[in-house]
Amino acid sequence: MAEAIKLEMAEGTFDTAAEERKNVIRLKKPYSFEGVKYQEIDLSGLDQLTVKDAVDAQRQLFGEGEIATATICETTTAFARTIAAKASGKPIEFFKMMPRSATALVSRTVRAHMNTENRTENHVLYLEQPYSFKGKEYTEIDLAGLADLTCMNESEAENRMAREGFMVVETSFNYLYACCIASMATGLPEEFFTGLPIRELLKLKNEVNNPDFFE
Repeated sequence: MAEAIKLEMAEGTFDTAAEERKNVIRLKKPYSFEGVKYQEIDLSGLDQLTVKDAVDAQRQLFGEGEIATATICETTTAFARTIAAKASGKPIEFFKMMPRSATALVSRTVRAHMNTENRTENHVLYLEQPYSFKGKEYTEIDLAGLADLTCMNESEAENRMAREGFMVVETSFNYLYACCIASMATGLPEEFFTGLPIRELLKLKNEVNNPDFFE
């Protein structure tokens, strides 16, 4: 087995090599919440989250007035703790009350899970693992059709965002917008993209907003 690669901070470590401990944060100093002391934070549930979970989190944070999430949402502490709550099954207060050092580890873990290698060539997005949708297995998604979309498609995606409660500001930061545009470009339903594992989200968002399509 390869030697474990560790990300270390003052309050704990995150072992990225041991599969059985994947996305489990071990704290050097116990964290007390509601009378219980926690020596570790289990975020292994990240593997079960989908793009829809990220869309829902982004919409929730917009509604709560988390202004920072209106731009690069995935880099914010608010987004990381919301996703961590979904992954762990713990209440959001568990993450809101933890010390900054542990919060930094949580944020780093969530971002590391989402910041996968950008395996996209000639506008074909290669998935980390085979993805099953309605009885068919996909290993890649051809997004070349993005080049054929029109102004009307842009408006349709913006209206879809508005109907879902998003304030239409800078669309390139919005996860639902990326799914809508990708759906129009491929002919696949929006649910195909919202059902993708959350680790595929940033690759999808980046490709939808690839400057090649705007030259």
